[in-house]
Amino acid sequence: MVYSFCTEKSLRCCSIIGAHLVTAPLGFLWIYGNLSAYMDSYFSFACYPECMDGDSQWILCLCMAMLCPGTLITKHLADKVGLKLSGVVTAILLNAGLFASAWTIRLSVAGTTMLLGVLMGLMQGVGSVVAFQYVEGWAPDKASLYMASTTGASTLLSMLQNQIITIIVNPDNLKPDAMRGSRTFFSQKEILDRVPMALIVYAAMICGLQFVGYILLAPQAKPYTPIDSLNISKKEQCESDGKNSTAEDDSTKNRLEISEIQTKGRIHREYGSNSIHISKTDQKSDGQFPSLSTLDIKEKTFDSSTSTEDKRRSLTPFETLQTPTFYALFMFGISTLYALILKANYYKQFALLYIPDDRYLTLVGTLIPAVAAISRLFLGAGLNRHLISIKDVCILSLAVNSVLCAFWYNVAQVDALLYMFLILFLSLVQSVYYIIFPVASLDIFGPDHFSTNYGLLLLSFLPVGILSPVVIPRLLQFLGWFWLFASASILCLLTLIVVVVTDFNSPQAPL
Repeated sequence: MVYSFCTEKSLRCCSIIGAHLVTAPLGFLWIYGNLSAYMDSYFSFACYPECMDGDSQWILCLCMAMLCPGTLITKHLADKVGLKLSGVVTAILLNAGLFASAWTIRLSVAGTTMLLGVLMGLMQGVGSVVAFQYVEGWAPDKASLYMASTTGASTLLSMLQNQIITIIVNPDNLKPDAMRGSRTFFSQKEILDRVPMALIVYAAMICGLQFVGYILLAPQAKPYTPIDSLNISKKEQCESDGKNSTAEDDSTKNRLEISEIQTKGRIHREYGSNSIHISKTDQKSDGQFPSLSTLDIKEKTFDSSTSTEDKRRSLTPFETLQTPTFYALFMFGISTLYALILKANYYKQFALLYIPDDRYLTLVGTLIPAVAAISRLFLGAGLNRHLISIKDVCILSLAVNSVLCAFWYNVAQVDALLYMFLILFLSLVQSVYYIIFPVASLDIFGPDHFSTNYGLLLLSFLPVGILSPVVIPRLLQFLGWFWLFASASILCLLTLIVVVVTDFNSPQAPL
């Protein structure tokens, strides 16, 4: 096996890099705002007459909503076929769906929605949990930082993808030339004919990155050994033979006691390195382990009080559902995702009414993931060093969201540059949900049921994903753009009140 020739440090490095590549499809959220302007135009003017059998508004909403069931099924898949194989299978299905969407876009809106919405969302949910668990397994002390960088990598990647998509579809920077209701469209044949090719190129990039990512994900370097199989038979054999010296017996006993402590003092995972590191100075020159009295045992790993605390902090899904913190985070997810869907779907389509410059708005779309990724990286570092709390991040995000959404409608009519800054600041605070949910699942509710508790938090995406395609078009039709954006502002303000009064420091207290 190729991994047997690698050091643990190199395996850790390869696995973390692989986790960053595995999450490449998460960037779909950041390219869809640009891509949807072309896809909606294609559905309206270029596909077969019978293709309008659905509403393209469902694509992004269902993609976000299906992250939740995808996350929840990960544990069951991993229990049956293993964590890495689960990711590989879902990656194959996801990429097959992406390539197939270049064909279904000609035939059916509903079929394209199933591939880019339902299938992609499910597979993204599994893939993200696989990446997070490898990161947490190989680098538990820096899990918050690496989780942030893992999702940030896909966000930065979408900068390049946004530019590539626009270069392929609209290289001449043609302006939209058709309008229906309050929305603008491209009807130029030269633009519409290139839309399927843009989907193929995007699918090829995702496929290549995930292929490399899963190759780099290394298995556990030193597998877990259950306490029932800890060389007990060797100990009994030594005692029965009576041939070993007193020193040898003591050495064997020390090995067994240390192994037992190692086993009891750690959490078994199917991924990452869970080995206990003993420095060379602690090992005798003859290769034998030192006695327990001279062994320097790390407090974080072996201290009984720490073990008790870790066990107390690992809540079961049922216990998680009894905490006020869960429902505050749940509402945070609903309000943030609703505002984020408005931005992802409409930042370009709304702006084209007042800023008819496709290349400029593509530049805005390119800068969005850059700002989001930088925000996430700084947030991950701050959480890892305990410079900022999860509650502080939620409060800041909701407050800024509420204020900016209230002025969204007016800013586009004032100045194009000002509109860019508004959208970028929205991205700065909206992107934190990508890191807040996995970090909260790990730090607040504990690692023992990470994937299930993370999936429960992602349940907040379901009502937004299912109701948004129904509610948003009607708000836009009957109330207009102003009240559509104001609805996000009001929802964030109400959630802000809930988060402020919730005590995040005692998540174990039942409701």
